[in-house]
Amino acid sequence: MKKRFIPNIIYIYVLIWFAANLLFLDTFPFMHSDESWLSGLSRAMMHGGPGVTEPFFDLLPRFPHAIKILFHTMQMPFLLAFGYNLLAVRLISLIFGTATLYLVYKLALHISKSPVRALILAMLLSVDVQFIYASHFARQDIIIAFGTVAAAHVIIRNAERWRYRSDILLGVLIGLFIGIHPNSLMIALCAGCLYLYQIFMKQFKLSNLLILIATIAAFAGVFIGISYQLDSKFIAHYMQIGSNLGVDSTLAEKIRSLPGYFGRLFTRISGTYYTPPIQPQLIVFGISIIASAIFAFRGRKALRFLMPVLGITAGFVLIGRYSQPAVILFWPLMYLLVFDVTVSLTKKYQLIPALALGAAMLVCTVSSVVPYLNRDYRDYIDEIESAVPSDAKVLANLNAEYAFDHGALVDYRNLEHLEDNGLTFAEYIDNNDIDYIVYPQEMDFIYQKRPVWNIVYGNIYPYYDYMNAFLDQNCTRVHAFTSPYAMRITRHMDKQDWTVIIYAVERQGQQ
Repeated sequence: MKKRFIPNIIYIYVLIWFAANLLFLDTFPFMHSDESWLSGLSRAMMHGGPGVTEPFFDLLPRFPHAIKILFHTMQMPFLLAFGYNLLAVRLISLIFGTATLYLVYKLALHISKSPVRALILAMLLSVDVQFIYASHFARQDIIIAFGTVAAAHVIIRNAERWRYRSDILLGVLIGLFIGIHPNSLMIALCAGCLYLYQIFMKQFKLSNLLILIATIAAFAGVFIGISYQLDSKFIAHYMQIGSNLGVDSTLAEKIRSLPGYFGRLFTRISGTYYTPPIQPQLIVFGISIIASAIFAFRGRKALRFLMPVLGITAGFVLIGRYSQPAVILFWPLMYLLVFDVTVSLTKKYQLIPALALGAAMLVCTVSSVVPYLNRDYRDYIDEIESAVPSDAKVLANLNAEYAFDHGALVDYRNLEHLEDNGLTFAEYIDNNDIDYIVYPQEMDFIYQKRPVWNIVYGNIYPYYDYMNAFLDQNCTRVHAFTSPYAMRITRHMDKQDWTVIIYAVERQGQQ
């Protein structure tokens, strides 16, 4: 009875964790425009098919492709079932976070043969603020993290009975993730490094790795082919977008940027993304990597999780896109690496230290989450909806997109390209038949601190004075309210009460 009860409690625990997180799913972390960006494109695809681009970017260069098409397809039934809102799209992340938690338990159980130890590890991961953050954030990061754990789970648990068809099935699994996000490369490298470990252990052959690579490459070819059907200049356009994100930097530059990435995470230096306090985790992870490398030289099995972690690191370097939320890709496998090292060092459960660590992590997480519970995104949307009809054409920050119908909002990022298109601010408003302008106070802050925060909207200097003159001469102020969503730069969000002003455009007085 006891042997049956301990493993089964994981099902109860993950369900409780899912339900508890559902309660504050739309309040922590603060809503980020990446979330409405992705769901906005999903909604556009529901109206116009896979070949459309974001309707809120009419001047910002955008090109259709199939690299994220499965993710947008995944969002569609949730939008149909729950409506176009933040909770609907975040629910996907919470589901994948819950599944990741379960797979971590299963892998830990396989390593230690101890249901108690495996359950403790799952509980520790479940109260980690970075893991909770990723499980609430409506981006693809937690889905890719799930993919890395799923790949490791398939390889490690089935290594002794591996067949060539297993290579194909795993390749199909990883290949499908290409339709989720380009960071699926991390899953491929994670699996590839585990294959190298299994080849070293003489359980796999080089032919297994070649079959895996061929299967993934076939799926990559399919997604590239679909992308060419959507855009005949797919590669050129995709590289153009990538160059704006720094992915065309030299390999040496990308390698040099890696320590700075983790340094910013450690010191919580960020732009518009929330960066939780994860200093203790980063320290423990670093120590465990060193210990795992030492154990590897002593003939222990620590390489089975060190290798996939190194694969993910290589993926970060090759892509060169060091995004704060993407650090979650390390998290589940690093927890398993720490667990593997701990199991190698200790024969006893060490229950009291583990529970003490869990309690400390829970206190840290609660203290990080509680301040955000009074930043209800719904309050921001309600204020906007009280003054602007949902079908009115509006110029606004993309974080207001959930307040409006499809195609109603155009984003401030377009304005950087006014001059390239031979337009003035007034002409842009007129050409788009814009009825309202939702003006966040951060625009004034960014202008005053220029060019430090040009990364948020691009360079606003060329049109800022013309925009404010237009607001004064051609618009009527209809509503104003304070909101944390009037300032998206995290380090300044709490320094004062930031204001959102809503203007109605008076077309008769427009010049």
